Amino acid sequence: MIACLFHRTAQQVTWSVIASLVLCTGGSVVAAESAGPEVAPFVTDYFKQYCYRCHGNKVQKGDRRLDQFVTNSAPSDELMSLLEEALDAMNRGDMPPEKKGVVQPPADETRKVIGWITNYLQAESDARAGASTMMRRLNRFEYVNTMRDLLGVHADKFDPTADFPADAISHGFDNNGEALTLSSYQLQRYLEVAETFLDEAIFFDVRRPEKQTWQYTGRDFNGIYEYERAPVTWRLIIDDEIIEIGHGQPSERHPNFVKAFVNNGGASDDGWYTIRVRAAAANRLDHGYEHSEFDRYKRHPLKLALWIAPNAQLLEKNAADQRRLVKVWDLPDGELEVFTQRVWLNKGAVPFVSWTNGVSSKGNIRKVAVKHHPEVIRATKTQLDAARIGSPGARETVDRLLRNNDNKILSEVYHGPRMRVWGMEIEGPIYDQWPPTSHRLLFGNQTDASQVDIDQVVQRFAARAFRRPVQPAEIDHYAAYIRQRIQNGDSPAAAIKLGLAAILTSPRFLYLDEGNDETDTQLTQHELASRLSYFLWGTTPDDELTAIADSGKLNGGNVFNAQIDRMLIDDRGRAFVEHFTDSWLRINTLGSMPPDLKAFRAYYDDRLEAAFKEETRLFFHDLLESNGAILNLLDSDYTFLNDGLARHYGIEGVYGEHFRKVALKPEDHRGGLLGQGSVLTLTANGIETSPVVRGVWVLENIFGTRPSPPPPDVEPLEPDTRGTTTIREQLNRHRNVVACAECHQKIDPAGFALEFYDPVGGYRTHYAARGGKGPPVDGSGQLPSGETFEDERGLKKLLLDRKDRFTQALTEKLLTYATGRLMTFRDQAEVEKIAAVCAANGYGLRDLITGVATSDTFHNR
Repeated sequence: MIACLFHRTAQQVTWSVIASLVLCTGGSVVAAESAGPEVAPFVTDYFKQYCYRCHGNKVQKGDRRLDQFVTNSAPSDELMSLLEEALDAMNRGDMPPEKKGVVQPPADETRKVIGWITNYLQAESDARAGASTMMRRLNRFEYVNTMRDLLGVHADKFDPTADFPADAISHGFDNNGEALTLSSYQLQRYLEVAETFLDEAIFFDVRRPEKQTWQYTGRDFNGIYEYERAPVTWRLIIDDEIIEIGHGQPSERHPNFVKAFVNNGGASDDGWYTIRVRAAAANRLDHGYEHSEFDRYKRHPLKLALWIAPNAQLLEKNAADQRRLVKVWDLPDGELEVFTQRVWLNKGAVPFVSWTNGVSSKGNIRKVAVKHHPEVIRATKTQLDAARIGSPGARETVDRLLRNNDNKILSEVYHGPRMRVWGMEIEGPIYDQWPPTSHRLLFGNQTDASQVDIDQVVQRFAARAFRRPVQPAEIDHYAAYIRQRIQNGDSPAAAIKLGLAAILTSPRFLYLDEGNDETDTQLTQHELASRLSYFLWGTTPDDELTAIADSGKLNGGNVFNAQIDRMLIDDRGRAFVEHFTDSWLRINTLGSMPPDLKAFRAYYDDRLEAAFKEETRLFFHDLLESNGAILNLLDSDYTFLNDGLARHYGIEGVYGEHFRKVALKPEDHRGGLLGQGSVLTLTANGIETSPVVRGVWVLENIFGTRPSPPPPDVEPLEPDTRGTTTIREQLNRHRNVVACAECHQKIDPAGFALEFYDPVGGYRTHYAARGGKGPPVDGSGQLPSGETFEDERGLKKLLLDRKDRFTQALTEKLLTYATGRLMTFRDQAEVEKIAAVCAANGYGLRDLITGVATSDTFHNR
């Protein structure tokens, strides 16, 4: 339906705006031809004497060639990038390398050449100025958050954008303006999704749902009253009021739900519900059984999980990946406790519970029965069939089992660890006001669409959607379109929805338009408010930030800094922690190569993927909240753990599901990002580790240096499945190839140090091998500078020696994320300035973020 507006109005407004803005700011900018400054003779002499040996006409180590520089007075983009790399390497002291046979230049000559190259690059970058401003499309993360806050809908539980094309990734970030294109398919989906969101937000002539309370006991669950033999899932109803749950999995395939609630259609309406579960653990310790499956309960509690199935059909066992885990609680031993959770349910949704660290299969209970209760073992159909055609021994076994039929059944005697649920109460939907917040944001208390002031609603909504004040001439066509639809027979409610959907598909909403730096290099008040809000919250500015921008006082130093502080402590500030760490550290790739189930069962049993992410996010958030030193990211004497993650790390004394700050000892081999399971797992392939992958990760994310891709004619390493050859021995094949040696000299050392960690971040001293222990891990290495280390602790010390380089790299990552564009050589001086101030003030993370947000780079187009 809204296509009519796009074909009429959008031709005049939407596409014309896109075209004009792209032509002004979004297209590729071709630098004017420049002869460039003449290359100084002493630079040419320096390169000939110290660089051509490895990067000249005959040899190009690392696929780098510097001799063409002196013959190309109008440098290409590739040559500019090469000079930036060379300058970085010289500033780090990596080039010329300190090794046997390489003559080192005098320090004063190197400083002179560094100064000349710096000035040369600066002059060339200034001549190419004009490509910094980019009209940037909202990525999916920002789009969903913006729709949530603009319309007041619960986008975390309702997200119709799952089929959007994946946003392009540039240098790890998915908010780079140059990479965020818009396809015709995605444009069509914007049209459809806008209407879907508005359907959730608008409540014209809708009655207020009646709040109800459903109370159920254990007998109302999907259990049975007895078991003769071990079942696939143990759900035993006791005393006609309690359900005992004796099996469980981290991702529960067999939900424990209330049958009557399902039969009544699940949740009666969309809304907030309060769910109360009365439960306790039974026989966690006092069971008397000797069985390895139960050993973990000696140190850790039984855990109750609350899940939501979007509808009754998704209670089927093969739909586990479509259900949502809401909360996990530690169960008390024996004493009933009420566990309460407020949760949003869409109509038809069904809550259910599980024992998330429960006994994993019927085989375990059967093994207990065979050992401790042989009298209850019955002959199976398979055994009976075998007895009819089998040997006398088989018939004798069956005869003995048949004699047990007059004895007690398994459910009467089994008393292993299990979870007891006395009942569940479901109350809702709960609305604090009516109409709901989403409707009130758009229309106030008005629920009659025919009485809506169309001009006022369009004016107010367009200003919020476009993130700036709007003039009547910009938006009159939207109001006119709504009135035209009503005249053509649409209901007022349908016409208003279509008009608002048109606003939500305008480029002024879908794109962050930051103006034209040819007219003014500095962002306007509202452009600055949007940049700050999408940096720290990943969403549109709120009323307070918008009001300050309206007043023209946002760029005042104290006012702006106060807004940074307010926004960082707001709950929405967690979006920055999550999305920035996801992008910078590649945490969003965790799980893309799932670890082998047999080799790394604990990864699934203890839900380590979620725990790894939580550890890293809590660690970063703690630094942000306390203004802790970013050097803790390189090495620290603490981390954040729950019991499952602590068990994986081999750290004692951590009990329960909740995460808490835990002090580390040197023998724990943890601390900093390089000791965290998230980084160590995402840099492995789920089966084996690679020093190359981990070494590249360190170069890119700790030092901000991207190594060259491998030559196309080099064969990849074949994995040694027998465990008889170490990865170091295999990599020697590459290090002996001239085309590979230069890069591997930089990449491999850090990766070797991290070989002490297996594919899921578990510490090891030996590689695994068939039948037992494989070769010992050799984590020693030598940096290109000549410094050596023996293990990951030695590597971290050397990284800390380069703390200022790390600070600059992190500053550049933050600026890239904050502005939605890659930093160029023109930005380098600002990067160094921000990093230096941060270092001088103690390396605080909050100080660094404030420095980024108050920088000229952030405030300029």
